[in-house]
Amino acid sequence: MSRMLYKHFGKKVIILIDEYDAPLQKAYENGYYNAMIQLMRQFFGYALKSNEALFFSVMTGCMRVARESIFQI
Repeated sequence: MSRMLYKHFGKKVIILIDEYDAPLQKAYENGYYNAMIQLMRQFFGYALKSNEALFFSVMTGCMRVARESIFQI
């Protein structure tokens, strides 16, 4: 989507991600945390890390996540 917006408008995009950690909490509570971590790593990798159409991004969370991070390599 960001590439299509960049192509159409000719400007790099801003991506705002709010409460990215809420799905992680639900996944933890319901027993599919590891699968959710893998999904989010891939999603954010494509959206944020290797996205040439991205100008900048802001992520916010509402919970403190200790020990594990989706940003680990």
